[in-house]
Amino acid sequence: MELVCPKCKEKFNVSDDKLPLGKIVAIRCPSCKEKISVDLRMQPPDAGPPEVKDQPKGFDPTMEKDEDYDPSEKPFDFLEEEAKTAIVCENDPKVLKAILPVLDIMEYSTSVAESLRDALRKMKYHTYDMVLVNETFDNSAPENNGILIYLEHMLMEVRRNIFVGLLTRRYRTMDNMAAFLRSVNITINLADVDKIDRILSRGINEYELFYAIYKESAKKLGIA
Repeated sequence: MELVCPKCKEKFNVSDDKLPLGKIVAIRCPSCKEKISVDLRMQPPDAGPPEVKDQPKGFDPTMEKDEDYDPSEKPFDFLEEEAKTAIVCENDPKVLKAILPVLDIMEYSTSVAESLRDALRKMKYHTYDMVLVNETFDNSAPENNGILIYLEHMLMEVRRNIFVGLLTRRYRTMDNMAAFLRSVNITINLADVDKIDRILSRGINEYELFYAIYKESAKKLGIA
C-alpha cells in the first residue's frame, strides 16, 4: 500500500499484512520521522490508499507490529491534546516518592519504567517531553546507560524536543559541564531530590529559553 507523508510529501510503501484493518494506526515516515495517522476502520479490501491524517500529539502508534508487540506495553491509553508526558527511569522507591508528586503538580502524565527493556518499549511507542533517568538504572556502570545511549542515537530534530534529566550521585546539581559531557539537559544530584520542584522549574525555563532563541534563529535562516 502506498502512503504519502503530509509533512514532507515523501511517498513510501507499507506491506498490507502489517496494516490491521478496522483500526487507526500510526506509521512513522522513513524520511522525516513524522508520525502519520492512518484510518483503516472503513477500509475495504482493494479500496486504494487509506485516509492519512495529521498525527495529534500524544497518539500512541499501534504500528510496528513485530512478533513481540503487546498493546499493554503502550505507556498511555488516552491523552488530551497538547498533554505533557514524562518517563522516570529510577528504581529507588524513596526517589520516586519525591519525584512523582512534583511531576503530577507540573501536569505531566508520567510512566515509571521497571527496567531498561520496559523503558525502551515505552519509548518505542511514545516520544516523551521529559525523561528522568538514574545514571545506574538497570546497570551498575554509568557509562553504559542504555537509556542515554538510545537518546544519543535519536535524530536531533526529535531529541532537541525532549528535556532529559540525569539523576546522579557523581555530579552536583545543575553541573553544566557534566550535563554537556553526558548529553543531557540537566544533572540532578540525588541528595537534592527533595528540591526537585525548583530544580526542574529552573532547568525547564532555561531549556525553553535556549531553544526559543535557536528556533527563532533557525526560522530566520530558513532551516526550520
